[in-house]
Amino acid sequence: MRELKQQDGKDIWLLGGAELAGSLYAEIDTLILKLGPLTIGDGIPLFSRKAVFDPRTWTLADHTALKSGAVFLTYTRVGS
Repeated sequence: MRELKQQDGKDIWLLGGAELAGSLYAEIDTLILKLGPLTIGDGIPLFSRKAVFDPRTWTLADHTALKSGAVFLTYTRVGS
């Protein structure tokens, strides 16, 4: 993953997949979260329970609110 991140011109996009996101947690630089106006009572966590406990700080870089009530929040990781 680190080698891929060093290549010019392309970003790596991970959509869904708590297991994969958990294993790549240390490499994630940007989070784009979608919040929708629907609750289901249960669901898939953002990161699997296998992710290393390593608290990170994120800063809100952008946001988009849709007429439907959905909101997209873009966060960038603070520090390295």
